[in-house]
Amino acid sequence: MRYGTVCALATLLLCEAITPASAGNCLSRNDGFDLSSDTVHWTFSIRGGTDCLQGLRGRAMLIDEVKIVEPPGAGKLSIAGPAFFYRAPASGSSDRFKLQVVGENNRMRGTSVIVVDVSIR
Repeated sequence: MRYGTVCALATLLLCEAITPASAGNCLSRNDGFDLSSDTVHWTFSIRGGTDCLQGLRGRAMLIDEVKIVEPPGAGKLSIAGPAFFYRAPASGSSDRFKLQVVGENNRMRGTSVIVVDVSIR
């Protein structure tokens, strides 16, 4: 095996070892938003003390800005480009936050509000 292949494999294994198991999309299926002054409601379940990264962009969508309109009551929320990163508290039963997305969908500019209800298990 060549040195470069061994290094690439070692890097991949290291990345797998340090990535939180629950990181990734929080929602298995979400109701899409279309940046037309619409409001959508999303729900997901997460274990206490774990993380979640959820992308927001659709196929023909350009997102200019994502704002936290209402922060979560218990967890921690941050914006990472066209995505949000949520860290659940160690214990609790539910949480909620609200985002505003500004951008362009199919060449039409607009905004959407996403209300997210989180079930913490």
